[in-house]
Amino acid sequence: MNNLYNVFKNIKFSSEEEIEEKIYEDESLKIIRTMSLNQVTGFYDQDELEIVILLGGVAEIEYHDGRIISLEKGDTLEIRPHQIHRVRSQDRAIWLCIFKK
Repeated sequence: MNNLYNVFKNIKFSSEEEIEEKIYEDESLKIIRTMSLNQVTGFYDQDELEIVILLGGVAEIEYHDGRIISLEKGDTLEIRPHQIHRVRSQDRAIWLCIFKK
């Protein structure tokens, strides 16, 4: 890896929106860090596999069928393609999101 990136440095939150930083991307993989104060998202229907790792804070993922998954620091969740979901709640959440295209 040519570029050094520390996921725990330069953490910043915004009351207006989630803050995303792309760490890496190529034709088959994308890795981003997302910092979220208390935002609720709309529902996502993604083509790619997503693995989320909650590096800090707490959050809840809600699936279209009503299931709710509570996450705390260190939890990892696999979200399959077209598994419709949203972030229902979060408090100072720091996400590492890995997308397999």
